[in-house]
Amino acid sequence: MSNNYRRLNSKDRKKLELYHLSKKILKKGIKWWLAISGIVCLFIVGLAAFYITIDNIEEKSLGSNNERLSLVNSKPTDESDDTSGLSELNKKELERESDKEKIISDSEGIVDSGTESGFYDFKNWNSSCNPELMVVNAGNRLPEDINIKIKVCRGKEVGALLAGDLEQMICDAKKEGIILWISSGYRSIDLQTRLFKRQIEREKSKEVISNEEAEKRAARIVARPHTSEHNTGLAIDFNGVEDNFYTTKEYKWLINNAHKYGFIERYQKKWQSHTGVIYEPWHFRYVGKEAAPLVRESGLCLEDYIKENLINNIREENS
Repeated sequence: MSNNYRRLNSKDRKKLELYHLSKKILKKGIKWWLAISGIVCLFIVGLAAFYITIDNIEEKSLGSNNERLSLVNSKPTDESDDTSGLSELNKKELERESDKEKIISDSEGIVDSGTESGFYDFKNWNSSCNPELMVVNAGNRLPEDINIKIKVCRGKEVGALLAGDLEQMICDAKKEGIILWISSGYRSIDLQTRLFKRQIEREKSKEVISNEEAEKRAARIVARPHTSEHNTGLAIDFNGVEDNFYTTKEYKWLINNAHKYGFIERYQKKWQSHTGVIYEPWHFRYVGKEAAPLVRESGLCLEDYIKENLINNIREENS
């Protein structure tokens, strides 16, 4: 027993021993509490960092893939120069769009019938249908006087009609571990015009040809103004516009779920002769929550679905 306790009676000695024991236990308790608190704090900080990283994954993806960012609207400052007023990023996007938006066939190669150009004429339909069901392609121009209402979703301009459903789809996909980000949404007619004009100049630079022939060749690569679905605000390109997007889990999720939010896959390989556009697995089109499941179930492209199931039905009802 400690010499400090020799002159104490047994009662006081026990009290002193109890005091020192309690002090020792308290010190150990404080050490353990500090250690556990430190671990908990580190866990909380780590968890917060994890969710911040997940929330910013779209921006990080965009930051590391500047070549694949979406087009940004910018009005021309000089009509004679189709790249004036554009940032370096937009100029790079014009380069990418020249490679992406390829019309796979000229008018003689389209097997769908209905007009001399090879495309069914949806002019009357477009003038009376719900906005989300309009058909825009190389043979059906967007009306010159149409007013497209735009909203911003995830930093990109998209049609106001689809903004809410698009945001909900991206959020719901994220809950399932699927990260979707918008490469391209609404594209202004001004920007589409500059893109098309620049392609015409490229065609002329290859050999001496007429303006008419240059425009014809340019239209096989770049959609004419008013004929791109991006001009409607109803089309969305996802995740960098990659040729192998169809192999990704994001694409598979979209195929199985996009229709629930009003979106359909727009350009499949088997539809090329009807749509005039190459296979674009990244390109989804908003047609509304009511129509999307029906279009998907039909197995038809949008042109054929509307012609066979909506226009023909209206004609039969009126006959």
